Amino acid sequence: MTKFNVGVIGVGYWGKKIVDEYSKIENVTILGVADPDEKMLAFAKERYGIEGTYKDYKELLALPDLHAVNVCTPNAMHYQVCKDALEAGKHVLVEKPITLNSKEGKELVELAQKKGLMLSVGHIFRFNNALAEVRRLIKEEKFFGKLFLLELNWTNLEKAFPDRDVLFDLAPHMFDIQNYLLGLWPESIYCEAGPFRRASGEETAYVLSKFKGGLVSLANISWLVPRKIRQIEIVGESRSALVDAVAQEVTVYESGYTYKLGIERNNTIKDELVHFIKSISDPQTETKNSGTIGVKTVELIEAAKRSMADGKAVKV
Repeated sequence: MTKFNVGVIGVGYWGKKIVDEYSKIENVTILGVADPDEKMLAFAKERYGIEGTYKDYKELLALPDLHAVNVCTPNAMHYQVCKDALEAGKHVLVEKPITLNSKEGKELVELAQKKGLMLSVGHIFRFNNALAEVRRLIKEEKFFGKLFLLELNWTNLEKAFPDRDVLFDLAPHMFDIQNYLLGLWPESIYCEAGPFRRASGEETAYVLSKFKGGLVSLANISWLVPRKIRQIEIVGESRSALVDAVAQEVTVYESGYTYKLGIERNNTIKDELVHFIKSISDPQTETKNSGTIGVKTVELIEAAKRSMADGKAVKV
């Protein structure tokens, strides 16, 4: 692998994880990190020996030897930071959602294409071994037979974030996982959602998606349920399966008995970062989590919000 110099913009909860994983990847050097919080910068310097620490991310982008950046800032900053990074000639991996509206997301995709740069989005479940195995079995067709239902439960007790709602926080995973497993995007979406602890900003949502061929998917996403759940249930005419996306376990239900598939659990963050670096170094590498996919998930969130406003299903 060619040697690469990377930077991380935003070293809060998720950014720290990204820095930690990059520090373990061979032939990758963390040239610098950027964050307005001096405590975060001090942590990166003391823990990982990173000398390049910047309160202004544009100083990081100005480094001539920097090849790529991970953008781990608050969602509202994604568009501007990614735009600045691409205009500075840097490849970008931005955490989901790519932007808070699809128009800006499309602008970033077009800018990356114009500049000949990689723009990837942190749809991390595309790098989950359990989901990869279920995807393979779905493609085989014989294992599940005709698919009837897909149910996704992504819940946990979370504070009411002032800068986001549960749809923009969790729905990108839901729509992306559906597409990754099925190879399809929904034809229509119906959404019921609402705030509970505040005046506005959805904290729980139920999203019903309908696909070509009659398959129905129901996603339950919530910041109010005390038990943390990250599960996908696939119901087919021959077999069904329950996927625990965190434990990376797949339980199969068949003819009245159950069994678990042999899944080797992987480090999804590391594999995503390695894939990003390989995508940069080898144009022939298929990008699993492209900016185009990121934009599509935002378009579906926008459709869900239209459905809420109109009180009916909307075609997408």
